[in-house]
Amino acid sequence: MGQQPNIELEISELPRPTPKPASARRWRPTRPGEIDGPNDMPWGGVYGTTGPDTGYALKLIRERMIPLADGEDRHNAEEAIGALVGARASYFGRAPTPGDVDVAMVILGYDSTGVPAKILQQLAEMRIPRIANRGHDLAKERALVAAVPIEHLTASVEELRTRLAAGQRLVEWPAS
Repeated sequence: MGQQPNIELEISELPRPTPKPASARRWRPTRPGEIDGPNDMPWGGVYGTTGPDTGYALKLIRERMIPLADGEDRHNAEEAIGALVGARASYFGRAPTPGDVDVAMVILGYDSTGVPAKILQQLAEMRIPRIANRGHDLAKERALVAAVPIEHLTASVEELRTRLAAGQRLVEWPAS
């Protein structure tokens, strides 16, 4: 409604502007070592190769049936498989998949499909003492991943089964 022409308004009666906060100032991290973007993320060497959601590997592994040898603990087997699954997935720059679990199980000798029983027995004899209590020692976890050549870690399940059947070693086991 407009103002009547015969009524004079004083300055105190005029509408007042509502104060509004100013727009936020742009912020940039200034601390040393702050990761400001993907290119700032350290990669390789002592930093390893990080991958997204590598913890998902443990969920995938816990859903699997793992044929354990005598004297073998499921927790140790899960940790060893998980280390290889995380390494394979992060090499490809993605989260773990069921295919990564298949590859890790073949490498460690938990998948018997197409592999002679004698070779599986040899793998179990070499594997059992080397993965005992491995999940509680990060250095041993890293040593296991380093013992698997990258050409085996990135191969398909079929290629690995063929290599195992031919008697090729997929893991250069570190000394216990």
